[in-house]
Amino acid sequence: MASDERLAVALLAAGRSTRFGDANKLTALLGGRPLVDWAAQAGLAVDAHSRFIVTGPGDLAPIASYERMINPHPERGMAGSLRVAAQAAERAGTDALLVLLADVPFVEAAHLQRLIERHRFDPERPVFSIVPRGAAQPPALFPARCFAALQALEGDKGARALAVDAILIETETDSLLDIDTPDDLNRAKSRL
Repeated sequence: MASDERLAVALLAAGRSTRFGDANKLTALLGGRPLVDWAAQAGLAVDAHSRFIVTGPGDLAPIASYERMINPHPERGMAGSLRVAAQAAERAGTDALLVLLADVPFVEAAHLQRLIERHRFDPERPVFSIVPRGAAQPPALFPARCFAALQALEGDKGARALAVDAILIETETDSLLDIDTPDDLNRAKSRL
């Protein structure tokens, strides 16, 4: 980010994990560390003014260097977590919000930096990640002008509606592996 910009990083961790079974997938171990720790560490690798982790009520222990924000209704979908993150970023007076998902362990700091660098050259458009032959997805970076739109989202589709005119930054498919089931976690363990 340019020196006069202020970036917030939001780690979304309020999903209900229904496909994972009864266990909290974000505390499941991957390489001896809780799953949530992987994405949290990636978020710490970028220069940011503020860092938030959005959880459901009673979910997760505190994550070092992240201010906890509560999504009071995680059962209503990802839009609620995006709303909470955008509100927190707005209150903090930030110029942009970088959104990470807590169940995507292999996102690389270098990819996050590419999103930030691309934002420098076009600070008015959202920047999304994309894998070959895939759709726009997080990690995604939203300029402050998108905060109101993020706060108006509903349901579980996330911010895909904001990807229509977004900048897309490609990365490897494995780096955006999303852990939804125990089988996904096993695939991630074999990748290590």
